Amino acid sequence: FAEFPREPEPKKIEFDPVLSSPCAGGRVLAVVTAEDSISDDKAVKPRCSWWQLQYSGPLVGPVESDSLDLSKLDEDVALVALVAKVAGKETINDASSNTGHTTAKAGSAWSARIGEGSKPSDRRELLRLRRPEGPRSSGAWLVGGIIREGDGSGWRAEAIDEVYPDNRLKFLLPMRFKELVPEKQEKKQDEDPMAATRRLLEEAMKS
Repeated sequence: FAEFPREPEPKKIEFDPVLSSPCAGGRVLAVVTAEDSISDDKAVKPRCSWWQLQYSGPLVGPVESDSLDLSKLDEDVALVALVAKVAGKETINDASSNTGHTTAKAGSAWSARIGEGSKPSDRRELLRLRRPEGPRSSGAWLVGGIIREGDGSGWRAEAIDEVYPDNRLKFLLPMRFKELVPEKQEKKQDEDPMAATRRLLEEAMKS
């Protein structure tokens, strides 16, 4: 009997995700890569951008950057979200006609890492995620958010790992993070010395 060639076994990917971590609140760095990408075109490589959700103000963003310093954000910023997407549509040459056309074809698997620390030797990983298939050029990958604690004591990183239509992202982000953002706790103001003396005197007179 003739032996038929066996199909190659699917490549096993060993990937250990990190889905939640406390964050000190300094500089954070994001790296998003497309695995096994066949294109050298920068227009189809992942681009990182940040969105800011405020307690009392409108959504701010996107700001395209790989890094962000949490310590320089306004106290009204409740959360920053990392979004990754391709910069544009991929151009493919048709061999039969030798003409180029654009496509929204999904690319290879994408992986994302967010770490904190200004120096590579001191950097600590906050989030590590992987999607078997990257978003199409019309979509955006919501990697995760870094959320300020309600009492202002620090931050925490939480993975989201969801894909949304790029043109609807700014409307969907506030609703997506509504339950994750804790209510801001108002700081107790120090009592005026004169008011404190008057209050103690009134209490003494009542006793």
